[in-house]
Amino acid sequence: MTDKNSEVLHKAEVFIRDCQFYDQPRLEAEVFPEGVEVRKDIPYVDDGSPEHLLDIYDTTGNRKTVECYILIHGGAFVYGYKELDKNFGMRLAKTSGIPVVNVNYRLMPGVSLTGVIEDLESAVDFVRREYGFDTYHFTGDSAGGYLAMLMAVRNDRAVSASLICGCYTVDREDFPGAFFAGAGEEIPEEYYDLKLLAGRVEQMDVAIITGDDDFLREDNRALAALIPHAEFYDAVSAGGRVMTHVFPIGHPDWPEGQKAIDIISSFARKSC
Repeated sequence: MTDKNSEVLHKAEVFIRDCQFYDQPRLEAEVFPEGVEVRKDIPYVDDGSPEHLLDIYDTTGNRKTVECYILIHGGAFVYGYKELDKNFGMRLAKTSGIPVVNVNYRLMPGVSLTGVIEDLESAVDFVRREYGFDTYHFTGDSAGGYLAMLMAVRNDRAVSASLICGCYTVDREDFPGAFFAGAGEEIPEEYYDLKLLAGRVEQMDVAIITGDDDFLREDNRALAALIPHAEFYDAVSAGGRVMTHVFPIGHPDWPEGQKAIDIISSFARKSC
């Protein structure tokens, strides 16, 4: 292992430990909304891997719907799992009135970006076959915001992309960019800077959400400047509530978190 590889892996390990330290108390204290059906741990690839499970949050009862949200967790591509976004996803389902599909996917460096995309596309194909969903609202936070935009431009049935404190510019030499390409794989240049794909979402509803204490705020502001029709929400800290990175995921019950959910929910068509 080269010194560069060791440095990148060390950064990833430190990042994962820091995330676990902050996430665990939050998860233990969460209060979920009532009136939302949870279908948990559904395998979308039949290989026994927990990374190939998804949840569905639904309030529609017996009503048939062809649309859903595809919710993609963050974690710098090396950390995370669907439960991190469960509270947000349940509240999104309740507010929007359509199902939310919350997806696990394989993490880097065990898989390249190509493998992550394959997982997410497999999840979309699965819910299309098994549940009849064929109209998609992609949403995600941080690295999940990146993946939500990428999935939206790759899927001809995508009608919206809602990006929460996303990461759109990735340094190919640094963590997490160093994990993007597998051996012998070529990653398109624009995948290292999704702002180059801004023109591909002109026909979609788009939300870009950030806050005044989000360390990726400037990346979000730069993307919003390239998508004039996007709903841009730059939340301001107030009343002791600090608009840190992915604040709607950590605090979906805050007024600012609910406003983010309201914006994303406004894209639901409630088709039958």
